[in-house]
Amino acid sequence: MRLTASQMTDLVTEYEVFRTLDQLRPTAEGHDRLSAWFLRLLAPICSRALTYVVNLSVRLSCVPRQWKTAIIYPVPKVPSPKVPADYRPISVVPILSRMVERYIVHSFIYPALLQPPIKDEIKDQFAFRPTGSTTAAVIDLLQQTTSLLQDNDYVVIFSFDYSKAFDTVRHPSLLSKLGVMDLPDHIYNWMVNYFEHRGHITRHQGKESSFAEINASVVQGSVVGPASFVVGASNLHTLYSSNMLMKYADDSYLLVGSNHIATASEEFKHITIWARENNLRLNPSKTKELIVFKSRIKHVLPPASPIISGAERVSSLRVLGVIISSDLGISPHLDQVLSSCASSMYALRVLRSHGLQPKMLHEVAKMTTIASLMYASPAWWGYSSANDRARIDQLIRKLKRSGFLPQVAPDAETLAREADDRLFKSILLDPNHVLRKHFPETRPTNYNLRPRAHEFKLPLKDDRNFVPRLLFKDMY
Repeated sequence: MRLTASQMTDLVTEYEVFRTLDQLRPTAEGHDRLSAWFLRLLAPICSRALTYVVNLSVRLSCVPRQWKTAIIYPVPKVPSPKVPADYRPISVVPILSRMVERYIVHSFIYPALLQPPIKDEIKDQFAFRPTGSTTAAVIDLLQQTTSLLQDNDYVVIFSFDYSKAFDTVRHPSLLSKLGVMDLPDHIYNWMVNYFEHRGHITRHQGKESSFAEINASVVQGSVVGPASFVVGASNLHTLYSSNMLMKYADDSYLLVGSNHIATASEEFKHITIWARENNLRLNPSKTKELIVFKSRIKHVLPPASPIISGAERVSSLRVLGVIISSDLGISPHLDQVLSSCASSMYALRVLRSHGLQPKMLHEVAKMTTIASLMYASPAWWGYSSANDRARIDQLIRKLKRSGFLPQVAPDAETLAREADDRLFKSILLDPNHVLRKHFPETRPTNYNLRPRAHEFKLPLKDDRNFVPRLLFKDMY
């Protein structure tokens, strides 16, 4: 999309810049040493000048040199770090750079992700894109698994992980994929300039290293980084249409049914080659395979040894914080969650002993214990048994007895229903929602006897998976 300089409208207004600066939260300062509190304090004075700088940067497709240097802060991962591997590098990009990146991503990158040709390429990606979430990713995985089980005796879920994926994406490869997106020329050129001559310095114990230029990485700590990774991984797909792939950032899950299990090794080889061509490396220690059976009666048994050489066969698999077992039961997940919630109750007791008032204590319990308990509930609630739900209600009643929740706090059923309704409504209102692909076609009607919750054709009865479960619930 080519635009002349006169056709380019300003990216942001002075009011938008002022509002952004005025709402800055405390955060680490970048290499330009402009702190959040300073920018927030000077917002009424410097908004006009910064608006001019931002719009000029976009018009000229030029990123100021000061914004191209990130600071790496080594944060210890162990109590007594001794080697570099004992530190976790935290990248900090200048605040003004992040502000402009956010404008670019929300105004141009995200809308372009909803347009061909990239739109169809990222249907299996659920991270760092509008409407994407871990809940939606788990819903998709369970839906695809049960769909495959209709024609297969078992389904194998392979989980893959890449080592330092965000640090190794080559800039030329990323820019070539950005080039096919529906972006205005000056925005694409701005992205090109953004990745040119980037570098970082390391700051530790009051000392700074020399500047090191980089030609890879999506620039961790930036706003364009996550969206860039989505674009970078967009061309990874299965070789065979019978197999399924679900991606959440650098976590990938391959689903292969028993009827096509012979293709698993070939699919894994394909993924390995793709990773090597894109400067990524699979982490062998995190490659796992989970076998999900169609029924308790196992008509066809899988190979005794791991299907993929080097993979670890497991009886349950953690997928984005939700534990999935070989029978798709949710009890192992609840075991872990309820144990964690018991520990959080101790923290609530400590807060109360230090004088936290009941109203604030209720809010803390709601935002921590209850949020952890009901995390991703639309994905797994349909797979929970009556006993599972009773265990959740038992914990909620305990929180009420202990004074950590008000007596009028909703039970597990109500909490799950509210979460279901919020997600379902968001899908109905957004035809570009990542889960809309699981919805059936609409059915045309020439009459209107009574208002309907939706006009989608009803799929086969399914009380476990989110989409069919909600489609039936809202109709009857």
